Amino acid sequence: MSTAAETSDDMLEAKGPGTLVIILDRSVCIGAADCVALAPIGFALDGSGKVRFVNPDAETEARIWIAARRCPTDAILLEDRSGKSLYP
Repeated sequence: MSTAAETSDDMLEAKGPGTLVIILDRSVCIGAADCVALAPIGFALDGSGKVRFVNPDAETEARIWIAARRCPTDAILLEDRSGKSLYP
């Protein structure tokens, strides 16, 4: 079960593994699904073809980082729990 919080219509936030906080900017998501292929425990596409959380805190930190870096639109943002931006 996801621990995601909706921060706006297009922004979702969830605690990830370790000290990561994951933010999904659905307004720029194009549904390429690289994140789903690389981190299937953490991400899925919803009915509109946009990224959503599945169980991000159960995914490995390495897979979350790879998924964020492979996203063609930088729709996956990473922060630490203090709010410091880690990626992009």
